[in-house]
Amino acid sequence: MGSNNTNSTFQMKRRHKYQIFVFAVITVMMVAFQNAAFKDITKLTLKEVDETSRQMHAKELLGKYYRKSAASSAENLPYFNIHVYNRIHERLPKDFKKKASQVAQMIITEAEAHDFDPAFVLAVIQTESRFNPLAIGSVGEIGLMQLRPQTAEWIAKKEKIKWQGPKTLKDPVQNVRLGIAYLSFLRDLFENKAYKYLSAYNVGPGKLKKLVGEDSLPRVYSTKVMKYYEEFYQKVAVYSELPDLASR
Repeated sequence: MGSNNTNSTFQMKRRHKYQIFVFAVITVMMVAFQNAAFKDITKLTLKEVDETSRQMHAKELLGKYYRKSAASSAENLPYFNIHVYNRIHERLPKDFKKKASQVAQMIITEAEAHDFDPAFVLAVIQTESRFNPLAIGSVGEIGLMQLRPQTAEWIAKKEKIKWQGPKTLKDPVQNVRLGIAYLSFLRDLFENKAYKYLSAYNVGPGKLKKLVGEDSLPRVYSTKVMKYYEEFYQKVAVYSELPDLASR
């Protein structure tokens, strides 16, 4: 009986050591792969993400949950701009991947201008169109951030952005610029309350004000956006545990 217990314990230890070995090998391979990928991607001339704006907006979005969130793990994380680019390049349709760096540059630039977290913009895009520049909504919304032409024209005039008709929204770079500008307008309108300006982006500010008055605020859309937001940071947080890739 004692011999069987000894053999069983020995086998468990061997299995445990083997599992640790396999995990170590996989980890080394992942780090090596990511190092190579980052060395190649860092040749891109992307603007750095403004860390102050990113953190400020993340705290606005998450409130008291920020410190325990995956977003807090990304504080001062190197190459955050590359993570933004990677998400865009990974999810854009094949015919639009060549515009990934331009879209990333626009998102990073406009996010800083409007004090947004770029990851938030990515989450809205994922919710609206799944990064499809050709997506057409049920009431005529166009492209990545699914703005209606009349809304886009209005925000373009307000922000002095060149407007060339609905075809402007078919350019993914201009589409995200207009979408971020409209989100910023709604944010100001609803006093930086994320659950309100997100819902307003979905149903329209007029309808939202009416729903607020009826104490019937929709939360499905904002919950979905925040799910994608947290998902992005959960993936990015892995890199905060890796060695500094810039030194390799």
